[in-house]
Amino acid sequence: MKARASVIAGIVAATALLAGYLATWAPVSDFRQTGSDFSASYTAALLIREGHGAALYDQAAEQSRHLALLPPGTRLTLPFVTPPTTALIALPFTALDPATASRLFALLEVAVLGAAVLIVVRAAPWPPGIPRGARLATGAIALAGVPTLALLLLAQFDALCALGLAAGYAMWRRARPLPAGFCLALGFAVAKPHLAAGLLVFLLARRDWRALLGAAGAAALAVAVSAALAGPGAVLSFFGDLGYSLRVTPGPSTVGLPGLAASWLGGGPAAALAAVAGAVAALAGCAVLGHRSRRTPDLLELTLAGAVALSLAASPHLLTYDLVALAPAFVWCMGRMATIDGSVAWPGRFSLAAATGWAIANVVIDLDLGNGAPAPPGRLVPWVLVLAGLGAVGAARRPHVPRGFIPVLLQSGRGRAAGGSSA
Repeated sequence: MKARASVIAGIVAATALLAGYLATWAPVSDFRQTGSDFSASYTAALLIREGHGAALYDQAAEQSRHLALLPPGTRLTLPFVTPPTTALIALPFTALDPATASRLFALLEVAVLGAAVLIVVRAAPWPPGIPRGARLATGAIALAGVPTLALLLLAQFDALCALGLAAGYAMWRRARPLPAGFCLALGFAVAKPHLAAGLLVFLLARRDWRALLGAAGAAALAVAVSAALAGPGAVLSFFGDLGYSLRVTPGPSTVGLPGLAASWLGGGPAAALAAVAGAVAALAGCAVLGHRSRRTPDLLELTLAGAVALSLAASPHLLTYDLVALAPAFVWCMGRMATIDGSVAWPGRFSLAAATGWAIANVVIDLDLGNGAPAPPGRLVPWVLVLAGLGAVGAARRPHVPRGFIPVLLQSGRGRAAGGSSA
């Protein structure tokens, strides 16, 4: 009875949130849609279609072509700073007008995020006998996170990162590290490679050489496609202009450690030094988590989730929509917590704690939406990401595993699959 009530409450709450997001997004004007974040990639795709792919990162040419899509006199500062592969993804949408293309792409991204969540719902280590509705409720709650609203409003590409992360996790669960590394790296490489530095450190520290080989193959593929699409010069321009987005986005409006430092210290050298120090510490945490994941394969869910949180925190340019990568991590953590709870009616103590943490995180994310005010209190999201990462580091150091937990996993045939091979 408790499980059924919890399932119904979770699905109803998630459905209400998603309906609210759609109600917020639907009235957005065509003018705003034409100037959405997706429109930068749409404009870059137009340049490719017109034979000017080499000018992708010529910001003057990009700006001129973009303004031509908008009413005369419009002022717009929205440079194209993502990899050339995002222009390739946007290319089919240039058959539509910019506003319609942006709306369709936004819906498609939410659908992709839903697919990422579903992959993890199916792959996570749920205990035998858990109600199917509990898995469905967990997936719905993950999809209804506040970052989904930002993804929908701005039609960003982060659902691809979530999809790669989810597919990589699923491959690890099946003890297939080569495709795991490939999927993980490809999802970030084609859209937001700057978000994955901590995950690369995690892979290196895990010494999962086949996963690293897969990741290297994905990165090489993304570079090769970009070069074929826009020419080697455009690829070099992308890597040479990585700091451009930092210059056009106010530091205090970002929600990673650099945003936290800027919100407290302003934009001077002290803030930059604090941001670098914080990022280095976060990456060190990813290394610790990777090492402990290798030593104890059953810690995959905990350590990978912590690495995702710290990798996002360390990113030099993190905004709310980028946090959709947390949705798959929440689902696989809920699966692991349900396994630890064992035969207790869902949600048990550990599952309820994880769900409460997810709810608190989303309240904090909502408070930080559009928040560019100076400290105190400064940005709030970085504290949540760092605390999640530190919690994973601490728990992985002394995992409190109930008696009988490991045998249950082994009997279910999932103990080895949880961590894959370190060879």
